[in-house]
Amino acid sequence: MKSIKLALLGGAALAVSAAAAHADELDALKAQIETLNARVAAMEAAPAVPAGYQLIAISEGDRVNTPGLEWTGRGLAAYGNKATYISVLPTADAPAGATITWSGYARAGLVYTNDKTDYSIKKYDWRGTPGRGEWVKDGSYTYKGNYDDGDIDVKARGQVRVTASTDTAVGEVGVDIRLRGNFNGNGAADVYSDLAWGYWSMTPELTFGGGYAGSLGNISYGLDGACNCYYTDNSDVNFNPGDTTQMRLTYASGPFTMAAALEDASKRAGGDNFGATDSVNGDELGASGELKYSGDTFSGEISGVWRGISEDYDTNADSLWQVGAGLGFSLGDMASISLAAALGAGPVVNTYEGEIVSAYAANNDWWGVSGLASANLSDAVHAEIAAGYKAREFDNYSDADGDSVNNGQWDQWTVLAGVYYDPVDQLTIGVEGEWISTNRSATLYDSADPAQQDGAHKYNLDGTEESFTVDLVSVWRF
Repeated sequence: MKSIKLALLGGAALAVSAAAAHADELDALKAQIETLNARVAAMEAAPAVPAGYQLIAISEGDRVNTPGLEWTGRGLAAYGNKATYISVLPTADAPAGATITWSGYARAGLVYTNDKTDYSIKKYDWRGTPGRGEWVKDGSYTYKGNYDDGDIDVKARGQVRVTASTDTAVGEVGVDIRLRGNFNGNGAADVYSDLAWGYWSMTPELTFGGGYAGSLGNISYGLDGACNCYYTDNSDVNFNPGDTTQMRLTYASGPFTMAAALEDASKRAGGDNFGATDSVNGDELGASGELKYSGDTFSGEISGVWRGISEDYDTNADSLWQVGAGLGFSLGDMASISLAAALGAGPVVNTYEGEIVSAYAANNDWWGVSGLASANLSDAVHAEIAAGYKAREFDNYSDADGDSVNNGQWDQWTVLAGVYYDPVDQLTIGVEGEWISTNRSATLYDSADPAQQDGAHKYNLDGTEESFTVDLVSVWRF
């Protein structure tokens, strides 16, 4: 009996001791919870970020498509599909968040070009040494010449693109700015901006934009509109009226897009692919418009542009205009076909030499077609081949000496191809080639010469040119 009592007393003592230990643990746990609650309360009371700062996040994402501003095929190839995102997160004193992206590339190409030219100039009603002698009714003098010239260079380019957009109370507002520097041999490049654009997405469908960019009149299909063409596409077979300053309104809903723009019509010698001249630098505006459908297997566009010529300048050229269309067909990730056609008129280059006429413009009517086929040979290899043709007819050309052109013609064919290897998104290595054939002919007469009678003092100009380019190109992106 005594032993039983001792056992019961021992068990009670153990229970009391365990209860005391458990109470101590609960007190310690309670103290920890109170400390944690105090820290959370302190964090909630403190500002989200130090004064004068905002939270940012840096990540990699897909290429940005600027509302109301479409990419060209060449731009897509150069920049790739990725960009670095800097996201500024909203805080109590900054209700709207902002997103900044930047991307760019450097490229280099080993480029070989060979040019061949054959020409003849037949000068009627002349006897004796050119520049000396007497006019005779039935005489003639013929000049002939040719040259074959090859050149090899290492060319390079660097380009950076920065975009920024902010969600505001009236819709998204943003900018797209690009800087470019071209290098050819030693010496620093002159860095310039090839695009500066701002936009306001007033609604999900309607965007108002403005700045310096490509014209809506440019056909973004065919050879010039869809090819990679890092160091090819050097021919006249394009349907691009040239970049210009403008204000644009774009409506996009689903696969349909329509846009209209007011453009500056001023041009300068050597300014664009239409052969702009100083005589087309004036006090008038231009306008352009586009209707576009973008589907998974079929896409197309119809576009037009008009740019006025100031009447204050002594020129026989008409205002510049173009209408054109493009079609695209896609076989998924396997292959695609891109076709383009256009016709137009306006001031253009010298009918024979191909140089810009700085003071007097030639009136010019033209039409052209081009097409491009591309295929993905593997996940990392892409190939393309393209061909195009453009025909020009000139009249009413007159220079400071009074020489005029009658029935000038300029026909050009071109074929190009390229194979490109993309082991990763950040790198492309490719081989490109292009062949261009040009035929030029014109009849000139000296309308200012007092000895001219009934169209005497005529010149017949005939010439052919061939150009061949092949290059090895590498592109590095970030």
